[in-house]
Amino acid sequence: MKQNPLFSNIQTGEAIYDDVDRATYKGICAKTFFLLALAVVVAAIAAFYLPTIIASGNFATFYVALGISAFVGFISCIVGRMSDRAAKYASVIYSVCEGLFLGTLTVIIESAVPGIPAVAIFSTLIIFAVMLTLFATGILRVGSTFRKVCIAMAIGAIALLLFTSISSLFLDYGSLLGVLIFIELFLLVYGVITLGLNFKEAQSVVEMGASKGAEWSVALGLMVSIVYIYIQMIRVLLIFASNRD
Repeated sequence: MKQNPLFSNIQTGEAIYDDVDRATYKGICAKTFFLLALAVVVAAIAAFYLPTIIASGNFATFYVALGISAFVGFISCIVGRMSDRAAKYASVIYSVCEGLFLGTLTVIIESAVPGIPAVAIFSTLIIFAVMLTLFATGILRVGSTFRKVCIAMAIGAIALLLFTSISSLFLDYGSLLGVLIFIELFLLVYGVITLGLNFKEAQSVVEMGASKGAEWSVALGLMVSIVYIYIQMIRVLLIFASNRD
């Protein structure tokens, strides 16, 4: 049976790495917080310079840079999740790219609907803390059934997005509002559920004695889920704000 590359240091039930070279919860937490801090710093820099870019009117260069960062971030995420050897560099690149995107998004949303980014950040932190607590206390159990539910929700999310995209060509926004709210909440719940899979992955990596390089891959997975939940929370809040107005 082909071995999972994430656990490639396991041979016949015995790890070939010393304890100092094995993945730990401390190492995963440290790398996750590092990636989050890096994204926040880049986001702050992007938010600081965005008004200057807008004032200069050089939108073409800005859009190109934003598009390239989104593409590079997507590719680096795939590479980092597929190879724990490349995860260290890929995760750093991903955090920088996401920081640029999130900083720009936050400034735009704050200027349009003040307060929403702050609520989204606070809500994301609460969701992360609650899911971590549920998993750590054993209330949340991630098994085969949980994974099947996550896969089913992913398929459902794709189907709902396709349905909305096609429907928007023939129906106006008002008639789709209820459907949009349901879809966005569904996608938000899916993002929350993926956190459970991330926590289970971290547990498996540590308990099976994977190499230190796997810490970066797990941290990247957590980073992706956190960013996704934040963006999805903003989308949900924007829909409710538009409905209120």
